[in-house]
Amino acid sequence: MDEKQREAIGLLRHQIISPVLMETGRAQMEYFRRASLMQFDVPGIGMKRFRPTTIKSWLQSYKKKGFTGLLPKKRRDLGHYRKLPDGIKEAIRNLRGDFIDLSVVSFYEQCLSKDILGHPPIGLATLRRFVKKEDLFPKQEQPKARKRFEMSRFGELWTADFMHGPHVCAHEESLRKQKAILMAIIDDYSRMIVGAEWGFWENTLLLEKVFKEAILSYGLPMKIYVDNGSAFSSSYLKRVCAHLEIGLVHSKPYDSPSRGKIERFFRSVRERFLKLIHPEARITLNDLNERFRTWLRADYHHKHHTGIDTRPIDRYQASLSECPLKRVDEETLDEFFMQSVARTVNRDCTVSYNSIIYEVPPLYVGKRVELRFVQDKPSEVYLYDEGKRMSKLLPVDTRENARTYRPSDRDPHVPFHAIIEEGDDL
Repeated sequence: MDEKQREAIGLLRHQIISPVLMETGRAQMEYFRRASLMQFDVPGIGMKRFRPTTIKSWLQSYKKKGFTGLLPKKRRDLGHYRKLPDGIKEAIRNLRGDFIDLSVVSFYEQCLSKDILGHPPIGLATLRRFVKKEDLFPKQEQPKARKRFEMSRFGELWTADFMHGPHVCAHEESLRKQKAILMAIIDDYSRMIVGAEWGFWENTLLLEKVFKEAILSYGLPMKIYVDNGSAFSSSYLKRVCAHLEIGLVHSKPYDSPSRGKIERFFRSVRERFLKLIHPEARITLNDLNERFRTWLRADYHHKHHTGIDTRPIDRYQASLSECPLKRVDEETLDEFFMQSVARTVNRDCTVSYNSIIYEVPPLYVGKRVELRFVQDKPSEVYLYDEGKRMSKLLPVDTRENARTYRPSDRDPHVPFHAIIEEGDDL
């Protein structure tokens, strides 16, 4: 019983004896008999009746010791375990060292299996009190002190992360719902959301779309701060940041407080945006993105932000007039964001990628070539030779090739049947 409960019980006892504090002995005993027929809600215990002699003893103790006399007495064996001999205590301490990470419930099962809890075995509550008193828990590392920080201007540091959101439909005709995932990038100085998009997967495709949108709209940042997720740890993002001269900084694993500003924004999204959407509403991913962009423009960017004591849009504009950012055009940006795959050119001057057959210049037959493409424009495939773009590849048009093929162009020393296989469509 803790001190708070002891005090609450003392106050209840005082309430019970208060009506007869100034009465004579006969009136007091008559009151005690009536009170013994009543039930009282005892803190931490529940409804209970008391004998007249018990109530009389409270009154006598109160007159002698004051309020202290009404407090329940402390156990003389407080801190001791009558059911736990020293041998059992030592066995528990030794076994706990081998299973320090287990919960008390799981550890209790281990103790039962090792038969170290006596006969009959002590209960779970007794073991729990002993483990707590002995502090037999994993040692927690001292929390590291964190200092609040803020960059000095817009674009000095962007922080990016993913957030899981509601379930929505892929399109109007779809009945099946999928969990939408928000990819967002926040500027540390202004708290502006420089890029954001809802998708269905935490992958580099969604990352590329949002990151490119942010750069085209707001210029190149100096650094981007991310966690250790697969999309952020990919060699693809490392290559993009290296070519664009953007510092890529990863937080320590499981250290979400270090990305507090983006986490605080996600909290605003849940409390101020997602609550506007009915849980049973049937909306598509496009609808969700439209509503979200409207909410950013009309609400978030134009609301007073307590962290910076102004509106994000005002801080962004003030910083931009002092320190304009470096801009890059879309074509150059696409070049840096390209994915790369290697293919060997077939003898019919073709390569295959993404189930599409592309035509390659004849001089590359039998050679290993590099194909590059932008993820959000997968049909635009380019041929690169030693890091230089040679040409844009087009899907093979077999009918056009049939019309332009001239048998007279063939080597006269090579039999015609060696060129045209049986069944070839000319």
